[in-house]
Amino acid sequence: MKLSENFVLKNIAGETVVMPVGEAVGKINGMIKLNPSAKVIWESLEANKDVDGILEDMKKNFAEVDDEILKEDINYFLNKLRKYEILID
Repeated sequence: MKLSENFVLKNIAGETVVMPVGEAVGKINGMIKLNPSAKVIWESLEANKDVDGILEDMKKNFAEVDDEILKEDINYFLNKLRKYEILID
């Protein structure tokens, strides 16, 4: 799994957002605001981690959440990224 180079993570006014650059500017209008779990997943992907590595990062940040729920959140977000061609398998 690899993030498209046409999207960058930015912190704007205290909010974490993903912004399209290059070719992606015409495909996605605006920016994508990330919640805290999506930010952890994004940063794990930037570090070239697989799903197991992402899960470990999520567990460090959200220790109170059940592993199954974390896995569902990971898969949901990864599928959204794939849908918009932000994540390349």
